[in-house]
Amino acid sequence: MDLGPKLKRATEDSLHKAKMAWKGGDADSASSHFEAASKAMFKYAEYATSRAQEYSRKKKAIEYRDFAKRLREVGSENAGKRLTPPSTDPDEPTQRENAPEDDQTISAAVSNMVHTSGITWSDIGGLDETKRDIKYALGLSLAKPPEGVKITTFRNILFYGPPGTGKTLLAAATSNSLKVTTEGQALFFNVKVSGILSKYFGESSKIISELYGAARDNSPSVVFLDEFESLTTDRDSGEQSGAERRILSTILAELDGLAEKGRGDIFVLTIAATNRPWDIDAAVMSRFEKQILIPLPDEVSRRAILDIHLARRGFHVECELEELVRVTGGYSGREIERLCKEATGEMIEELNADLPDVIDKGLAGTKAYQVKVRPLNLRDFERAADHIKPQTSPADMQRYIDWGKEQD
Repeated sequence: MDLGPKLKRATEDSLHKAKMAWKGGDADSASSHFEAASKAMFKYAEYATSRAQEYSRKKKAIEYRDFAKRLREVGSENAGKRLTPPSTDPDEPTQRENAPEDDQTISAAVSNMVHTSGITWSDIGGLDETKRDIKYALGLSLAKPPEGVKITTFRNILFYGPPGTGKTLLAAATSNSLKVTTEGQALFFNVKVSGILSKYFGESSKIISELYGAARDNSPSVVFLDEFESLTTDRDSGEQSGAERRILSTILAELDGLAEKGRGDIFVLTIAATNRPWDIDAAVMSRFEKQILIPLPDEVSRRAILDIHLARRGFHVECELEELVRVTGGYSGREIERLCKEATGEMIEELNADLPDVIDKGLAGTKAYQVKVRPLNLRDFERAADHIKPQTSPADMQRYIDWGKEQD
């Protein structure tokens, strides 16, 4: 059933009431009606017949919502002097503000974020309980519910914890498991939020809209928003720029899944990652149905990570693995990887000190050179540990644990 005409009339009705209240100097009433128009407009966007039309309607919905908020902030006395109301014609074409070359820039920016992940769960050492939680959330979202039963599913997940604990790897493995589950090419959109804000200033909200549009077109897919806290500081602090507010409004609309309501054929999973969850606005945090702590690896996880970076890569270790587990206490997964690279790199350089001279003998001589290796010992790792130190203190880790308990 096409509810588009009905939703258009509901939007027009709210906008008419908002306009009348605005002219009458009643900012509170106008704000309420603009808010109602925004909600109706978001639903109206679901019935768009093209990506451009969907973008246009969502942009208007965001404008109505932002204007309602500004009205509440300035009040009736100052509204007429300080604010200009947005257009009240829901089908008036919005200028995408992109010349053709700008469209190409946005399309290229989104294309650069697209990956097909080859990371599997076995590539991630430990975190068995976390991996099970993610698989359960995926299974619940994709499985067929009993007839007549509506099961609440997870579409937005927040990973929080110290740097280097595997948040990006987990998101990539999630995307890969979607591909296996659905027997299709599940895409992984890897988005570094701070990079979008700095590199594409002024285009950020458009890129996010295009990104989610592409994710829906390629459903099932995973959108990974890294460094999420760089975008979502407390919105009442007054520290956000206009670009940050616009991109946040766009992301909130996407997290609410308004474009997917009633569409069982679309599955877009958003995974946001942060090292500073306490900096995220509470209203934004409420959009994430599941919040998962990705902690520093325990002994079992460190053993698994060491195996991935040593035994699976063909390196032999003479000392007991438990000794290396002890040496790496307090290290993140990334720091353990760096430690292994440092230890193996130092060993290889020690045994192949003549390699720079071989280069002078030409390409054939270099290709014929056999790199020498030896078993690694505890001293190799202790020397590496002199250069690679853990960056997360026990107090830092406890703060993540305490924050998580506050959310329960």
